Amino acid sequence: KPKFVLTPSSASNLRRLGQAVASGPWSILLEGPTSAGKTTLVEYLAARCGHRCVRINNHEHTDIQEYTGSYAADSKGRISFQEGILVQALRKGHWVILDELNLAPSEVLEALNRLLDDNRELFLPEINEAVKPHQNFRLFATQNPAGAYGGRKPLSRAFRNRFVEIHMSDIPDDEMIVILERRCGCPPSHAKLLVRVMKSLRQRRSRTGIFRGKDGLITPRDLLRWAGRGSL
Repeated sequence: KPKFVLTPSSASNLRRLGQAVASGPWSILLEGPTSAGKTTLVEYLAARCGHRCVRINNHEHTDIQEYTGSYAADSKGRISFQEGILVQALRKGHWVILDELNLAPSEVLEALNRLLDDNRELFLPEINEAVKPHQNFRLFATQNPAGAYGGRKPLSRAFRNRFVEIHMSDIPDDEMIVILERRCGCPPSHAKLLVRVMKSLRQRRSRTGIFRGKDGLITPRDLLRWAGRGSL
């Protein structure tokens, strides 16, 4: 079954993303509600373009060493600098997705500044080297809107200006039904029922205000997980 279902809205988003990638080596920030398909969209485009795509999931305890690397013992017991995910991608020309960027600690954002500006390099103080990106390297970031989701801090305007921004919306109900059918093999009647339940719970949440965050109760990701279980 396909992991990515090309619906009218995802085709529109894919077109905008492709235009942004083709416009130059600029980093791209995709902002939208949870489970809107931001990460999947980049992974799909990378696969179609023949590039390896790696992800770094950010949270409030993300260590900058996960990005850049640290000294550690190798297989022979010798201490050497082991490069992090971002540095490896820079050298090899992979595409990198920084998920939930507005959850990352300030030290992570500060370390990215030099890579995002016109210099386009990442400085590694541990080995005193400025790593220039491979010509195929591309940097993408995703985030949920600050304020609508707990723990997300707004990125500064100066920082956001270093990205080309693409804003995405919720997946329309009729398209969500199609996605459940094609991706999970869910019968149409079950797919419609699942979407109806999600819509009903969201309406109830908005009336009571008992759950924090726009999608604090149920998301399309939950529907995909439930539909994927099949009928018992």
